[in-house]
Amino acid sequence: MPAPDRKRFWRRLPWALAGSVVLWLVIRPAYNTVLTSTAQGLCRLFERPPVTQVACDGEAAIIGRSDMRADSGRLRYSLTQIHFNLIPALALALAVPGWTRRQGWQRLASMLLLLAISHVLSLFWHVQFFFATGLGEWSAANYGPVAREVLGGLRYFFDIAVTFTLPLLLWVGFFHERVFALLGVEREG
Repeated sequence: MPAPDRKRFWRRLPWALAGSVVLWLVIRPAYNTVLTSTAQGLCRLFERPPVTQVACDGEAAIIGRSDMRADSGRLRYSLTQIHFNLIPALALALAVPGWTRRQGWQRLASMLLLLAISHVLSLFWHVQFFFATGLGEWSAANYGPVAREVLGGLRYFFDIAVTFTLPLLLWVGFFHERVFALLGVEREG
């Protein structure tokens, strides 16, 4: 990418970041509801009888089971830490000069869809980890040590690796021509 385009990227980035934050704040309430109901549906898909409860309570998910007493353990988990990575993903995509060319809107939609799928999976693994470790004797009776370790690993993988690297990987993956040009990387072939 010529130097003027690189300068345009850096000039556009703060505006794209501000716009991404505003958009995220606007869609967050509806997105939280969709995220919790989709994660609950995914959890119930793999259980008989379907007892998982994932409810939206403002900025948090309330995770529990309907087959337990009302005063049994419930987890209140912040949804912001699952989907805040929408901000850098959207900002990076919108800051690239000429991103709308060559099916840019379709690429952006695909990128955001994959990010949303990662959010659902992240909440899914948080629910499973809570059931495996957070319900005392019930957890010990229904989940073995290997299951607890695997679920813990998946939870932390989605908390750290996916949350922080996926926006960058998707940006490079879906807008690779523009990103490589921005970085001054020549592609062979």
